[in-house]
Amino acid sequence: MQAFVLEKYSSPMRRVDMPVPTPGADEVLVRVAAAGVNHADERVRSGEFKQIFPFELPMVMGSEFAGEVIAKGADVTGLEPGTRVFGYADQARMGAYAEVIAVHRDNLSEAPTSTTTTEAASLPVVWLTAWQALVEMGDLQPGQTVLIHGGSGGVGTVAIQLAKHLGANVATTASARNADLVRELGADIVIDYATQDFAEVVSDVDLVLDTQGGETLSKSLGIVRRGGLVIGITGPPDPDFADQAGVNPFVKVAIRGLSAKVRRRADQLGVTYRFLFIRPDREHLRRGAELVDAGVIHPQVGTVLPFARTIEALEGALAGGNRGKVVVTLEDETTTTSTKGGAPRATTWSTAATQRISAAGESLVYRELGPDQGTPVVLLTHLAARLDEWDPAVVDALAQEHHVIAVGLPGTGGSTGKVAPTVQGMADAAVAFIEAMGLRQVDLFGFSLGGFVAQQVTLDHPELVRRLVLTGTGPAGGEGIDRPTGGAYIYADVLRGALARTDPKEFLFFHRDATGKQAAREYLARIGARVMDRDEPMPLTGFRTQIEAIKAWGRAQPQDLSRITAPTLIANGDADKMVPSVLSEDMHRRIPGSTLEIYPSSGHGGVFQHGEAFTAALLKHLAAS
Repeated sequence: MQAFVLEKYSSPMRRVDMPVPTPGADEVLVRVAAAGVNHADERVRSGEFKQIFPFELPMVMGSEFAGEVIAKGADVTGLEPGTRVFGYADQARMGAYAEVIAVHRDNLSEAPTSTTTTEAASLPVVWLTAWQALVEMGDLQPGQTVLIHGGSGGVGTVAIQLAKHLGANVATTASARNADLVRELGADIVIDYATQDFAEVVSDVDLVLDTQGGETLSKSLGIVRRGGLVIGITGPPDPDFADQAGVNPFVKVAIRGLSAKVRRRADQLGVTYRFLFIRPDREHLRRGAELVDAGVIHPQVGTVLPFARTIEALEGALAGGNRGKVVVTLEDETTTTSTKGGAPRATTWSTAATQRISAAGESLVYRELGPDQGTPVVLLTHLAARLDEWDPAVVDALAQEHHVIAVGLPGTGGSTGKVAPTVQGMADAAVAFIEAMGLRQVDLFGFSLGGFVAQQVTLDHPELVRRLVLTGTGPAGGEGIDRPTGGAYIYADVLRGALARTDPKEFLFFHRDATGKQAAREYLARIGARVMDRDEPMPLTGFRTQIEAIKAWGRAQPQDLSRITAPTLIANGDADKMVPSVLSEDMHRRIPGSTLEIYPSSGHGGVFQHGEAFTAALLKHLAAS
């Protein structure tokens, strides 16, 4: 899916491909149709909240949305797929600037039936702000007077309508050009902030809702009656907020200090200052939808931009002077997801969600993509690899026509357990995974160490494997496999990579000529395209165990590869120094009816360097009857 992601504080958001989230037991998966844009998004981007909320960067930005439920967790009642909803993801989590969002069931509600999706997306933040300020915190009563700053903005337009519905006398600040708008919404007193001083126009008000901060907040304290209340939504935060956020004692002291001057001034005047940081609340959202459908609250959308212009939309919201809310819409965007039973499946490797399944007594991670039809292609990867290191160019091409499943065996990546000390143990775990997935037959694609495992699975369970693909790999007892720690490669090239501050695969997989160096850079860029939900790196102990298993495979007695009856494609570069290329030719001679592809001027990563030619051969092999 497409999403706008913050990778580093104070850096611009970036539009990237992301894995589709998987909903937890108490979560709902929503296809986002529109998302509201808020000043708080900029405060997160700039790092203002990083000491308060434990953000994990990179993260998807955006907090409010409207869309359609497409899946839900096991503990969620109601909210069936197809339900039109709106919600607030919570500033501490975010995730709304994306095609799909996973959100807690209590953070959303059925959307108003009388609004467009864009209007619904404009409501969650402004409605929760107005309700929690005026009703929950302010206890605004009929006949009381409230001053709402910035009446023509997103919060202001809704707060004016709610205050009027509650029976209050409403004063607001606005520009002259927006005076008619705020009067139509219910304002009794309209103050032109460009030519009038609000402190000279109103006094002894019961409640102020301040959306501006700074001098406006300070002056607002002086126009409230004794015993009255000033609620700020832009700061400074107060000790109650620190308690609500659950920050550590040091941050709590700092927050107390930030608001000390304002609170002292409020005490001197006999008034109260409170900072409001809204929280998600399903019941509050439900109440808002009811009032919208009853014609009490009319959403005010000022600017609508396509999702691709989200950064521009945020800049526009920050510039001020907007009438109503700024919203981005995805309804005309081309989606990157397909659905199976209501749940999305990514169509690119860089966006495929990481999932888990219990197999071989462990919790194994896997990713799947492509159409849910035909024989699935199971991918088994190389030494020290995690799921992220499959080349997206190859996997995406494969997934255009085939259901692809890549698995992390025990002890690798995010899978639990320990790395099996033998190839046989790895093969047994691979079979357990396939059975746990409920698959009766698969096409098996093994690269490097994964090719050893694929051979063993095929020999042990010939009925399970329809077609076999062996790349960058060799047979048991193959000459040279038992020397993976020699000076020529692995540890030496790992060191070279560290000294060059690059991935060692640049040296291990590719020639160091101009063509190989360029192919390495392109390959590393492709596998680095995945921004979030990356798999865990291989622990050193697991790496050492795999090395010993590889050496043992190389020293083992040759197997009878003539027993492999599955049609087999063998591919490699012409000068693989990790698993000598001559072993590809050896397997070709010994596996009946096999096909051999050797790519020129390339090494262990030859199938990635020559990805276009390889995928053409791969698709032809899998399609053959």
